[in-house]
Amino acid sequence: MRRHHVLPIPAPVLAFALAFTLALALTLALAFTPVPISLPAAFAAHDGGHGGGHGTTASPATGAPAASAAVYSAKGTITGLDKAAGTITLRHEAVPAVRWPAMTMTFRLEDPSAAGGLKQGDAVRFDFRNDGPTPTVVHIEPLE
Repeated sequence: MRRHHVLPIPAPVLAFALAFTLALALTLALAFTPVPISLPAAFAAHDGGHGGGHGTTASPATGAPAASAAVYSAKGTITGLDKAAGTITLRHEAVPAVRWPAMTMTFRLEDPSAAGGLKQGDAVRFDFRNDGPTPTVVHIEPLE
């Protein structure tokens, strides 16, 4: 019968291999563990730095949003306007309060008549609620 020779593995090498394996397992476990994040009230009420006093109000007892959704402000350019459908497409600046980069997107107009004198290419300042699949513009005005 043939004998197999087993080479001894030095203790420091075994210790390193065990430490590395445990560190890798811990890193993977933490990387894939969902962690609830709560934002400070000051950040949640941030309105993008455009003033207007808009923000989120929450019930102190439950922390749930109050009856009206938060209103945010931004500047942009009209790239499309469909008054009949009640929609407006805007190429807008970044909106940090809702973690949006600058982009072009379509909004629902709460009051389509508010866009009465506006046309494609106009630079505007607008207030919106992000309260559904399509955000809603609640106020819009041309920039001077």
